Amino acid sequence: MKRILLAGYGNIAHAFEKILLEQEPQGCYTLTPCDLADGNDVMEYLPMHADEFDVVVNTSLANSIELSKLCIRLGLDYIDVGIEDGIGNIDSTPSNYTELMREMCGWKTRSRVMFGFGINPGILEHVYQKYKPQGPHYAFELEHDNAHSREHQVFGTWSPYMYAEEAVFAEKVVVTPQGTRVVDKQLAANGDTIKLTYHGFTRHYLPIHHEELASMIMSNPDLLGTAYLFQAPTALQKYCLRKGKALTTYQIFAIPVPQNLQGEDHVGMLFWDTADQLYWVKNTTQNQATWLRYGVNAVCWQTATGAWIAYRLLSSVRPDHPHTMTELSQIMPTQIDALLQQIGLSFHREEHPFDIEEFKRNVISYFE
Repeated sequence: MKRILLAGYGNIAHAFEKILLEQEPQGCYTLTPCDLADGNDVMEYLPMHADEFDVVVNTSLANSIELSKLCIRLGLDYIDVGIEDGIGNIDSTPSNYTELMREMCGWKTRSRVMFGFGINPGILEHVYQKYKPQGPHYAFELEHDNAHSREHQVFGTWSPYMYAEEAVFAEKVVVTPQGTRVVDKQLAANGDTIKLTYHGFTRHYLPIHHEELASMIMSNPDLLGTAYLFQAPTALQKYCLRKGKALTTYQIFAIPVPQNLQGEDHVGMLFWDTADQLYWVKNTTQNQATWLRYGVNAVCWQTATGAWIAYRLLSSVRPDHPHTMTELSQIMPTQIDALLQQIGLSFHREEHPFDIEEFKRNVISYFE
């Protein structure tokens, strides 16, 4: 029986718990929440209760580096949906991501450590490895969130704090094999967003830096450039762009994260082979479907799905170094595909979702 300590007990944690109830045999695990909201700091709680657990799953904002090192010292397996260590905030430099990923992947461990197992980072790295073109290419995490709420004019489907940090305060970047390129000035000259026309509707994306971009760029010398292009629910994006760095902490935390929403999340990898082949391999998840089944919105369910995949793969990985989805996608793609099919997270390929000339003008120009 696996004894799981679940750090954090927000919406991703709730979804993870319900996925376990649905997918795992009864009696094969126990789950203990450790939530800062209840006064339980995992960094203080875990050393006093280490012998009660086998694996720690971190869905909280606890420092991933510190918590993983603690688990390694205690001989506990560790799963994290991201890498929360302050990188990406206003006081850090984007180039640290690649350096951090290289350092972390070289750690010597004595337990199984899984970093970045959500949707992004996480599952989209597998989509990249599975669907990438042969030869030189560009690949972009592309997401737009069509969610809307009957109750709230301005809301987020993921943490408003994290969105404000990454979309307002942090530098906007694209990533190349040579390093991370800050594009704030170029973006401002182009109206503050990257504009692409999708099915007759102009969408406004922001190039947000995520740690998985470093894993992808390091994994393939044919990847010429990458970025995470994200449009939050429209009202949230407009609100944050209008307020900008004048946003106060009170204003950020006052933005609700509702779970019972209308609309859907479209997320996947956009590929361009530098010629005529432009295609988007994406998942579309309806908020009402995940609400009725799991009690959370689409984004929270997608993220929890990645954590469950990591949990299922624990026994298949070696306890000698930390693992990322990029690495596991290269060595066990069939197992990951089977788990995605089991949980019902599917991807389909859409040919030429955008006009190539518009795409080159509004996206590839940032790499020239």
